[in-house]
Amino acid sequence: MASAVTYFVFRTGLGAICLLAGLEKARAPQEFVEGVRLYRLVSSRFAPLVGGGLIAAELLLGVLLVSGLAPVFAAAGAIALFTAFAVALGVSLARSNTAPCHCFGASEVERISPLALVRALALAGVAVAVLVFALGDTAGIAREDLTAALLMTAGFVTVTRLSGLLPLAWSFLRAEASMYPTPTRRVSFKHQPLHVPLFPEEWRQ
Repeated sequence: MASAVTYFVFRTGLGAICLLAGLEKARAPQEFVEGVRLYRLVSSRFAPLVGGGLIAAELLLGVLLVSGLAPVFAAAGAIALFTAFAVALGVSLARSNTAPCHCFGASEVERISPLALVRALALAGVAVAVLVFALGDTAGIAREDLTAALLMTAGFVTVTRLSGLLPLAWSFLRAEASMYPTPTRRVSFKHQPLHVPLFPEEWRQ
């Protein structure tokens, strides 16, 4: 059934994203804590507590969503988590804070941007859909639909993860375009008289 496939893709995809983000942050927890400080939303002394709590929450929710255990609790937790991310990004954008996003670990490639905010809101929306499915009477996915569902889940996770590189790619393309500026005005020789001397200059002296 289509609803069963959609539920599977949303639930496992969201769980995989949480696991991926949590594991990448857990690889460099100090850098992530420093990233939390750069948001300037909590006191510096509470940043380690907030950072550690976010890593633990992402890992826990990821395991629950992927495994399908306690789906209502996991979906509600994901809604709260991604809504909190969206609020933090929105406040930072309002303050013109373009520090590294640290949405997927300690990498400084992706920075706080409207795209990161839209992604957080979209993932919160996916979590709402998972909660609706979990509260309903959704049947399990059929075996013949499992392969297609796994491929769609992989695509969902890949697109979400790579979306953070779009601003970097756009900046690169703009830099490349600036190296080869296009002419702003055409030079036309139409209606311009052509003066060709019949004799050399020294003959006319």
